[in-house]
Amino acid sequence: GCASPHAGRVYIECIDSVPLYGDERGEERQALLSAVVQGYLEYVRNMGFRFVHLRVPPPTEETSYIFASRSLVVRLRASLHLAHWYKRLLQSAQAAGVIRFFEACGIGNLHNFPLSLLQPGEMAAELAFRNVSLADFEPQVQELMMRVLELKDRFFVVALQRPNATVIHQPDVAPLLPSAVGSDRGEFVSVCVALRLRFATLQQAKYATLRLVHRMLVEQSLSPAAAALDDRFGPREPAWDPGLPIDPAYAAYT
Repeated sequence: GCASPHAGRVYIECIDSVPLYGDERGEERQALLSAVVQGYLEYVRNMGFRFVHLRVPPPTEETSYIFASRSLVVRLRASLHLAHWYKRLLQSAQAAGVIRFFEACGIGNLHNFPLSLLQPGEMAAELAFRNVSLADFEPQVQELMMRVLELKDRFFVVALQRPNATVIHQPDVAPLLPSAVGSDRGEFVSVCVALRLRFATLQQAKYATLRLVHRMLVEQSLSPAAAALDDRFGPREPAWDPGLPIDPAYAAYT
């Protein structure tokens, strides 16, 4: 329903995760994320979208993550890693027939990536990154910053459909239940900060998930679409009340 140039496009704003298990390996978490993203690409393709856009945020954008803040050095290394991961992920999706092809470029050579997809804060971060002065950083940071500045694969355009193809849409019968928690990344982070939610350990993540799900259920119960959902699937159980007694293991994180 979007107007041109956004019609038929999906923008994946952010992908983030944190290790929660002591014996968890990075490649295991990455494999899980890859499967989730590839499944989403297949879903939006079947819904009739033509393009998906991904962006590696500049390391100078301090709010480019969700679950934990990162130092500049960590963000620099993460930018390099994320660019390589996106490329491997899309190569795998192309080999599996989920996407047709993809293109990657830097901000100075954008093709078929409308910058109007970016939020004003993201665009401001891009401009600030282009004008960054290496002299302001220590030698170790300068080296990493130069590698990211020279990175050619930060903006990805993924083609899902053949040009001029007649797209057969699979109807999405799920009702749309709006939620401020899931409206965008900034709002989600604001809610987590206001509720003092943390995701550094498995126990913290479980409790934070309970609080967030409860908030979404309360929001959605007030939506007109909630009645249609109840008619289709039957009345729902009452939402868990975070004011009720909870497992003592989570009490330290309230």
